[in-house]
Amino acid sequence: MAGGNISPRQKMINMMYLVLTALLALNVSAEILKAFHLVEVSLEKSSVNVDTKNTQVMKGIDKYHKDFPDDPNGTMVFNNASKARQIAGDLIKFIEDLKTEIVAGAEGRKEDSNGDGKTEDEEIQKADDTEKHANLMINNKKGEELRAKINKARQDLIALVPKEKQSTIKSDLLTDDFKEEGEEKKWESVMFEHTPAAAVVTLLTKIQNDTRNTEAQVLDMLKGMLTEDIVVVENFTAKVIPNNGTFITQGGKYSADIFLAASTRQEANITVNGSALKVEGGIGKYELVASGEGEKKYKGVITTKRSNGKVETYDFEGSYFVLKPLAVISATKMNVVYKNLPNPISVSVPGYSSKQIQVTCSAGGKLAPDPKVDGGFTCTVDGSQREITISVSVKGPDGVVKKMGEQKYRVKAVPSPIPALGSIEASGPVPVGTIRAQKVVFAKLNNFVYEGIGYDVTGFGMRYIPKAGTSKIMKASGRTLSPEMQAVIQNARTGDQIIFAEIKATGPNGNITLPQFLNIDVR
Repeated sequence: MAGGNISPRQKMINMMYLVLTALLALNVSAEILKAFHLVEVSLEKSSVNVDTKNTQVMKGIDKYHKDFPDDPNGTMVFNNASKARQIAGDLIKFIEDLKTEIVAGAEGRKEDSNGDGKTEDEEIQKADDTEKHANLMINNKKGEELRAKINKARQDLIALVPKEKQSTIKSDLLTDDFKEEGEEKKWESVMFEHTPAAAVVTLLTKIQNDTRNTEAQVLDMLKGMLTEDIVVVENFTAKVIPNNGTFITQGGKYSADIFLAASTRQEANITVNGSALKVEGGIGKYELVASGEGEKKYKGVITTKRSNGKVETYDFEGSYFVLKPLAVISATKMNVVYKNLPNPISVSVPGYSSKQIQVTCSAGGKLAPDPKVDGGFTCTVDGSQREITISVSVKGPDGVVKKMGEQKYRVKAVPSPIPALGSIEASGPVPVGTIRAQKVVFAKLNNFVYEGIGYDVTGFGMRYIPKAGTSKIMKASGRTLSPEMQAVIQNARTGDQIIFAEIKATGPNGNITLPQFLNIDVR
């Protein structure tokens, strides 16, 4: 089915928008949440531009149908074009209702900040929320419903053009599951789980934009099937339609189609900042390599000759934003790395597979791929540095390697364990019944962020000091009380004292002797 093949340009488009949605970061910064909102606003504007073009094309088809009502081909084109408008409109309305519910679940949008009296262009209050929309889209099955509607809309739209031309429709309305190295993840899970609300709303806006673009291809193809020229001469307007959005990473390519809306076969001369553009079918092709940072603006002029010989000019302007390349690097268990432990690290750059990502670590640390986790690594540090840096680069289809980001991590030592006799972890008075029930000495890492990391006791000493009588010193190998120690404890009485010291253990810091001892008063 058409839409299965994605062009290199479209891969770039997807990467530009989805790079901001890296799901594995433990904390999403305010800057990234702001970037989500900027992309959302840009997509909204782009969608309006495409819809304006689609409206003009539909006007031309409608005019032909009214002028030649007996042309069966014209009637078929009009009917199919009307269906295309309805199919796209229904899907966009369904997504808009989802966006409204998600924004409401994130406590709405912030108050009007630019004085235009509107809040729909403001940021979401709880832009970093990941729970409420996940419940809506995953638990309440709205994600599955959306996926089904997207697939049906794509199929229904493409079915409106002749079969021999369907393969030329390049639709981005795709909901394929993600599968790599044998692991499969559902589309709705990748899109809506563990994703901040700002990113989800932006992704839904992108789907609306993709719907309009697919509709535009269908309408253009239907329009080309008419047997007469279509010229709608009212309300000429210069239009700038970005092909890959208005947020471009440094080194990426910005491109836009520039044309007169409502001029279907008018040839025109188009200049941008004084330089002439290549014009194909009345559409000027504007491309450049993004550099610097921030908003970049440009202006131009379209010059065309009307059928009466009159020369007219139309001014236009456009803009795009250049962003630093983004990558997401996250420690999956903590925001620091620990000496002598295999610290798990997850690395992802949306738009690139794990095989295209190159990860390096600065001095003091070593990285090794984790064969069980896609994009996973283990990082070991030797403690020679107080801080390490993990850097990420990607290798594009053209073979060029580009750095996408880096993250610094503090290096800490695993804390020393505390001694414990069974469940007794603190020195002081303990009931004799509780003491007699314990058989094992432990070296515990209480409240340590790692799971499954600990120390094994290899030996210890015990000193028994009776309230009346001679004290005894005993030693044991391993962690279990020796028979002699157990016999002494069974005969202990109120007022006696039992001390556990010289506890030896092995663990993340090697073989150690615990600096603390456990002093128990029998009561």
